[in-house]
Amino acid sequence: MPVVTSHHALAERFGRLAPQETGPDGAGMTALVSAISVSILTDSPDLVAEVAAGRMERGTLESLILKQAEGERLRFGLYREELVRRVLDFMFGYGPLQELVEDDAVSDIDGTRFDEFSVKRNGERSRVDVRFPDEKTFDAYCRLVVIRNGGILNENDSHCRVTDEARRLRINVAIPPRNVDGPSISVRKHRREAFSLEELSVAGMLAEGLSGRLRDLAGSGRTVLFCGRGAAGKTTLLRAFVKAMPEMERVLVAESDSEIFPDKPFCIQQRIKKKNEGGRPVTLRDLVSDGLTMSLDTYCIGEIVGDEAYEFLRAAFSGHRCLATVHAERASDALDRLVSLARPGASGDGERTLKRIAGGSVDDVLFLERYRLVEWLAVEGFDDGGERFRFRRVWQDAGRERPRTAPGEVPDEAGTPDRGVRA
Repeated sequence: MPVVTSHHALAERFGRLAPQETGPDGAGMTALVSAISVSILTDSPDLVAEVAAGRMERGTLESLILKQAEGERLRFGLYREELVRRVLDFMFGYGPLQELVEDDAVSDIDGTRFDEFSVKRNGERSRVDVRFPDEKTFDAYCRLVVIRNGGILNENDSHCRVTDEARRLRINVAIPPRNVDGPSISVRKHRREAFSLEELSVAGMLAEGLSGRLRDLAGSGRTVLFCGRGAAGKTTLLRAFVKAMPEMERVLVAESDSEIFPDKPFCIQQRIKKKNEGGRPVTLRDLVSDGLTMSLDTYCIGEIVGDEAYEFLRAAFSGHRCLATVHAERASDALDRLVSLARPGASGDGERTLKRIAGGSVDDVLFLERYRLVEWLAVEGFDDGGERFRFRRVWQDAGRERPRTAPGEVPDEAGTPDRGVRA
């Protein structure tokens, strides 16, 4: 059985990786510790999982650690207990990244090289003083993180995305040959408890008065699409939105990787099952399709990145409320983006039919930019004659210049067209 999320128990019991030693001996010792850790997790994942779950004494794992490197231990002058501690810390903590993982202000941790790391704090990216001794040690670390979270990483599978559900992390790792310049790692963090809409207002994501309007929207039963570029705050706002929904509303949260972590009751949380996890794989499309046979009020898809977009539209068009995030350059592009993603899974439905379905099933589009909600459009359908979606602007950030897009006009909520805006 693969090591998935149970490793966090050992991390909390045995602490974190000690600071990286400097100098040639320190670098060599760190490389030794990483090599032992990867070897054990590769050859004996069942043993590690059993120890982490408390079903087996850790002495068996300690004996395996000592057997792996007794001679090397003496060369570095380490006591047996010290070597065991260092290996367990490296196996079950996040090493040099641990402090950033625990920092609530950090939402993203990105390592593009072994000595080049940056983070996002409140939507702003900055460099951080984190480095591994060398590329080889960083490569071992990246493989270790993937293996212990149930993933596969090798020359044939040189990219892997895994989830540490205990710490609510989504982790992307790539190594050569996919990466040209060595391994890289990207970690997206999600808070243990979702923000409330009011808290997001205080934090500056929502302008004054918007939290109350969004709370009304959350209670309305309308289908909402949250859009924006990567790391714009879409999932953060979606989590707060779900938290604000009526208590008795029954929701299926279906995701590729767990990111929503609903705080409200009467939510069923599901995720896909990958090939390497054993048994029959389950796709996001399977989860959405199966949900149509359940007594549900709402689907929450999380991030739409592929042909599961068609199942989202099919569910919304059947009368279910649906919530999702999607990447888009502007609010008025979101439905076109959704249709383009839905097209491969649409079987006999043509593009115009898909646009009619989208125009008749999505009610509102919320667009975020750099952790701030900047535009809210209500969808008023698809215009067959003009071959475009019709929108009504509900709200827009007063401090943001309204974008020019394709021909057509988006009227404000009062019904007066804004002549400076194209949609």
